[in-house]
Amino acid sequence: MRGGTRRTHRGIGPIPEIRLEDVAAQVEGHVVVRGVSLTVPPGTKLALVGTNGAGKSTLLRAAAGIAEPAAGRVLLDGRPVGAMRPRERARVISFVSQEETPPDDLRLGEMVALGRIPYRSPWSMDTHGEMHIVRESLAALGLGDRLETPCTNLSGGERRRAMIARGLAQRCPVLMLDEPTNHLDIAWQLRLLDLLGSQPTTVIAAIHDIDTVLRHFDLVAVLHDGRMEASGRPAEVLDAGLMGEAFAVEAMQIPHPHTHQPHLLISRGKDTR
Repeated sequence: MRGGTRRTHRGIGPIPEIRLEDVAAQVEGHVVVRGVSLTVPPGTKLALVGTNGAGKSTLLRAAAGIAEPAAGRVLLDGRPVGAMRPRERARVISFVSQEETPPDDLRLGEMVALGRIPYRSPWSMDTHGEMHIVRESLAALGLGDRLETPCTNLSGGERRRAMIARGLAQRCPVLMLDEPTNHLDIAWQLRLLDLLGSQPTTVIAAIHDIDTVLRHFDLVAVLHDGRMEASGRPAEVLDAGLMGEAFAVEAMQIPHPHTHQPHLLISRGKDTR
C-alpha cells in the first residue's frame, strides 16, 4: 500500500490521515448511507463502489467537507473537516464533482487557473506566476496545447478532463473525484486511472467500473443497502459472494493471460433488479 507517509511534493503540503467515524450522509434531509467508519492512510488510493443510489457521491461530499454529515465525524489528522474554513479546506482537499462543467465564457487556461484561487490574496487576479502549474495540469490530461481554447468548444470528454486538470492544479494533498472516468473513451479511462495512481497524494474516487478497481486502487469500500458492506484490499473484498450480494451479479477474479493482473469476469446473476 502507498500510505503511511507525511511527505510533501512539488508544493503539496503534508498528506493527512483521513478517518470517518460512524458517518451518516444525507441528501436534502434523507439519510442515504449511515454507520461508515473507515481509515484512509496518507497516500492511499481508495475507491468507493456500489450500485446507483448506494450513496457514493453523497458520502464523498461529506468526506470532502462540502456537505455536513447527518451523524459522525470526518477527521483529517484528528481535526474535524467541518471545523476548517473553506479556503483552508480548499488547500487540503481538491474535490472534482461529476456534475460540474467548465464555464463557456472562459478559455481553458483561465478555467484551470481557478484551481489556484485558494492560494491567492483576496481579489488577486494575477496568475502569471502560476501558469506553469496550469500548463502541467493540462498536459497531464492531454490538453497541453489547448490553453487558449474556449471552453464552449470542448467535447464532453475534454470537458471532463478539463475539470480534473483544474483539480490537479489545486495541488492538494487529498484529491477526491466523483466518477472521474465518466464521458471518457476507454483509452482515456485507463490513462486517467494510471495518472491518479501516480499522484503523490491520497486519492478517493467514486467508481462505477469495478473491474478497474482491482488494478488501480489500494483499498475499496463497498456501499450497499444504506451502509458500508465491506472494505479492504480489492482482491480480498471483491469476491463472488460480495459481488452477488451487493451487485446481484456473478463474478470471478481471473488473471490476465499476458500481464497476470487480476480482472473480474462478470455475468448477470439471478436477481435482475
